[in-house]
Amino acid sequence: MADIFRTLYGGFASPAETSGEARLDAFIKKFGGIFFPFLLCITLMSAGLYIFTENVIDIFTIIAAAEIMGCFALLVRLRKMKHGGAVYFALLAAVMIVFNFLIIFSGPREFVEWFFSGGQSVETRPVFLITFIWFFGFFFCSVIYYFTQVIYRSAAVVLISLIPPALSVKVTAALPGYFPFILAGIDLILFIYYSRQAFLDKSRSGKSSAALIVYTDFAVAAVLLALILPKPTETPYYERFEYYMSFFQFGGERETQMNGSYSRYSGNADDMLNGESRLLYYISTGSPVYMKTQVFDNYDSENNRWDSGEGNLNGSKNWQDNAQLLNFQKLDSAFRKVSEDDKEFYEKYPAAKLLNGISEAESFSLVYPRNYAAIYVLAPLRSTSAITSNTGARYTARTASGEIFTNLAYLPPNAEYSVRYYTENIFDELISRGVCDISEDDLGDMLNYAETELSFSDSESEEYKTVCAFLEEYENAVNYRKDHPTEVSPEMQALSQEITAGLEYDYQKAEAIEQYFYNNGFIYSLAYRPPEGMDTAEYFLFESKTGTCSDFATAFTLLARAAGLSVRYAEGFVPDAGNEPMENSYFIYTENAHAYPEVYIAGAGWKIYEPTVPNLTGGNGGSDGNNADDALTAIFTAVIAVIVGGIFILLIVFRPKIAEGIFRMRLRFADNTAAVKLLYNRHARILGEKAETDTSSMTAEEVAGMTFEKTNIPLLPLTESFTEVCYGGREISAEKRQAAYDCYKKQRKELFRKNKKRKDR
Repeated sequence: MADIFRTLYGGFASPAETSGEARLDAFIKKFGGIFFPFLLCITLMSAGLYIFTENVIDIFTIIAAAEIMGCFALLVRLRKMKHGGAVYFALLAAVMIVFNFLIIFSGPREFVEWFFSGGQSVETRPVFLITFIWFFGFFFCSVIYYFTQVIYRSAAVVLISLIPPALSVKVTAALPGYFPFILAGIDLILFIYYSRQAFLDKSRSGKSSAALIVYTDFAVAAVLLALILPKPTETPYYERFEYYMSFFQFGGERETQMNGSYSRYSGNADDMLNGESRLLYYISTGSPVYMKTQVFDNYDSENNRWDSGEGNLNGSKNWQDNAQLLNFQKLDSAFRKVSEDDKEFYEKYPAAKLLNGISEAESFSLVYPRNYAAIYVLAPLRSTSAITSNTGARYTARTASGEIFTNLAYLPPNAEYSVRYYTENIFDELISRGVCDISEDDLGDMLNYAETELSFSDSESEEYKTVCAFLEEYENAVNYRKDHPTEVSPEMQALSQEITAGLEYDYQKAEAIEQYFYNNGFIYSLAYRPPEGMDTAEYFLFESKTGTCSDFATAFTLLARAAGLSVRYAEGFVPDAGNEPMENSYFIYTENAHAYPEVYIAGAGWKIYEPTVPNLTGGNGGSDGNNADDALTAIFTAVIAVIVGGIFILLIVFRPKIAEGIFRMRLRFADNTAAVKLLYNRHARILGEKAETDTSSMTAEEVAGMTFEKTNIPLLPLTESFTEVCYGGREISAEKRQAAYDCYKKQRKELFRKNKKRKDR
């Protein structure tokens, strides 16, 4: 390092400057070897914390710096202790115990979700940051200290330095550009420093145990990260790249275009999820909503799929007027008018009064297809209108199940349109008010009574039409359940009854069935394939508990129908904000395809439920926002990986003692002559390792001379017996064998002691 400064400042130095250089040399020699590794750890922790706090320096950075300082001081102390390695692994076990306690205290699921989302999904809490500092501070200190102070490996230091940038990519959190430059600069300084200290040559001296520790340490770290960290499903900023590139076409439109068609059988969502990633739509809206494409009515148990039925797609062209009436604020006005004529109406139907003062307005989404021609119009559940004038369509029509289409065979691949709708946010308010605490039959009675009363006063009023619209939706839902009976196995029927036992209202049963998937170890996976002949809803529910969104939606629909609910299986898309969010901007890729159930809830109408459990990267969330990722499994995997790795490293660290124990057992069963040969050969090998020379071609006298130089202890008791055996052909007495063995033990102890002192210097 001093040479670097001399080069920078030139060769014309005054005596005072020369004295300053000497002091710089002394400072670097004394503190350079530990200062820059310490600085590297501080920078790594600062970068890691920035991902979650977006602060370069705050109280948590100071806490991390204090921990790192203490860890380095402790590691320096442990290295000088006789049994420092054993103490370190005891300390490692204590760190892992405290880490697990902090994880449990902070909430395993919340911590894992926070860690893997960069703090975007869960609010950052101090206990999360303390847990992060505790584990990663100790990890960084241990690894950096080992790879710089014990055995220098530039590749290992660089790889450790890549952890914060890799973490920022994983959680799609921007890391300031100066962090990578600082890390790279410190890595370069370390490389220059240790090169100048000739440390590289010493670290290549052939110590197999040190090399094994290096490789094992890295293997354990790699396995640990591979097991815990879920792989990114897409490259950060890829959405923006796809969006801008979608404006350009290469090779002609026909070569790049995808089409969205209706299908007779379900599974289109799974096909898209397993296919190539493509940007299909850009959505401009206030908040993302489920966008439906198709509903499948009949379950084919033999093939575990849904059938939409034969025939042409049929729907009403006048659907928009009726859809706009399905507004709970308008229904409240209609009930108020009924109560004016019938003072006992609210007493007969208390649920009607619970709507008093409710407010509901329309939202809208602008849909921009990106070279994607589709038969369907993307439709939120409670769509009220679709404006498709830019597409050239003469009209839109909607089926009884809510699918919207036009007179065109396919909508143009890049023509935008807009959809207006009522949001599903109203459902939570309806449930909290108690509006949904009503049976299906009572709801029908209430709507029929209101319709009859209003028909007498003014059958052309909006209030009358509103009640008729809600009544029609209710009757269609009841008829839908009756027209699509579904037989399920006795096991599924029993499970449905068990889940919904004691529950009275529709929404309670639907929520209980939804939560069953979150609370019973189900796993979302595109890669899983059931055994041959076992691709059934029963196998998914009772055996594998692993599947795609189609499996979850199918199982939910069957359990809900077994519970007597009106429910349909739907497929569509769930827009997301991407990794570079823009206000009111969302994207639909092929990987946003999704299958989900829609349930008719008495008092609320059709409502989407989300049985598909999320994966560790966030995945799909339940309708109540509950994310049930398997955090405990991830933590357990981490602990097992650390324990197994620690045991393996312990075996490597204590390899010399283990090997020595095996050697002495072998020595015990050898006769006197063989024992002397074994003792001499082993001593010569140990001497060669410590002196870094080849002793295989040396004579006994040369080995004895080199040994005396190293230990100041004569080797005569061992070399005399060895010479008598090898060159005199004599038998050795038990007394001489014991003397040779005592000499070997003294020499070995001194050689290891001298070698440790040399390392400490």
